[in-house]
Amino acid sequence: MSLPTTGILKSNGPFGRAVRIRPFVPNDIPAVASIVREALRENYPTSLYLDIHRWWRDGFLIADLDGHPVGFLAAVISSDGQARILMFAVSAGWRRRGFGRQIMDAFVQRCAMRGLRRIELEVRISNEEAIRFYKRYGFDIAAVLPKFYTDGEDGFKMVKHF
Repeated sequence: MSLPTTGILKSNGPFGRAVRIRPFVPNDIPAVASIVREALRENYPTSLYLDIHRWWRDGFLIADLDGHPVGFLAAVISSDGQARILMFAVSAGWRRRGFGRQIMDAFVQRCAMRGLRRIELEVRISNEEAIRFYKRYGFDIAAVLPKFYTDGEDGFKMVKHF
């Protein structure tokens, strides 16, 4: 599916609901913060979301269902020209419906269009579902990150090469 020039990807979800993958806007902060608390078990200041948005606007995508964010992906580009996914989550009530796949498809397409050759991310070692999801997208485990998360849990660094 190609991105229109507006940068918005529209698709009918698996249950006939129209999902729109669109850029983040500051009004999304309450919904994104709620998803982060619920899905990622983290609590970040509002300023972090605004900073990520400033660093790479095209790398902060929202899965919008009927005007409500149900998932998002927030990434930055490092100085050596690779993408790093900082946060990626779908609200618990909307998982396993293809929304995460639609967000990731749009993100990978944006990276390819920009000529990026590598994407990296971190994931909790206990998050087996996410690890399987990333492996389906060609991510490989590159390293173990001891006590990476604020609660002390270890993480995996995963990398995808184009």
